[in-house]
Amino acid sequence: MNALLGAALATLLLAAVAWWLAGLTPGWYQPLDPNDKAALQLGETAEYRLAEELQKIRPPQEPWRLRIPEDAVNAWLASRLPQWLSGQGVEWPAELSPPQIRMTPSGIEVAIASADLGDRIGRLRVLPNIVGNQLALSSPTLRVGRLPLPLPMDWIRSSLEEAINQAEDLTFLAELLRGERIDAVLPLVDKRQVRVRRITFEPGACVIEASTQRPRPDG
Repeated sequence: MNALLGAALATLLLAAVAWWLAGLTPGWYQPLDPNDKAALQLGETAEYRLAEELQKIRPPQEPWRLRIPEDAVNAWLASRLPQWLSGQGVEWPAELSPPQIRMTPSGIEVAIASADLGDRIGRLRVLPNIVGNQLALSSPTLRVGRLPLPLPMDWIRSSLEEAINQAEDLTFLAELLRGERIDAVLPLVDKRQVRVRRITFEPGACVIEASTQRPRPDG
């Protein structure tokens, strides 16, 4: 009886500690104010520069690199994402905070506060990589708050896919989250294509290695 009581108390203690850790905000999670003028300026600049780099006229097949800092991505997510989604006919869910990302050598971590989690911070960690000219997400994991143990991805996979599938331009994300691979190519307006060759991560940034291909034969 004493052993059973001790086991029950230990289980309750572990559950309490887990619940407490799940309620803690990660130290790096500090989402920007979407009305902040500096964030708006940085987000617009990042969007313009990315479009400019992708559309540049380059020698066919010649490799080039682009470094994308996380602060520019976070500024765009805070200030431009809702408007971009609205243009796709999708409204950002009111129960979710704007997302914030962190880039490390292990990949990208996306953090969002959710009312469904009691305003706790959900953290999705993924490692995008190129396998045989295709983009894949390696070992996606889900955590809550500062809880170190990963949770089953099935808890949010269906909800994420339902939200993503509302925007036609984002359906590829649902495919990636299902473990599928997609062609690592970005089509340009003039029928050229940007072929992503490699994605590497460093603290605070990712580096994309790519090449620009001639117009598609059907163009």
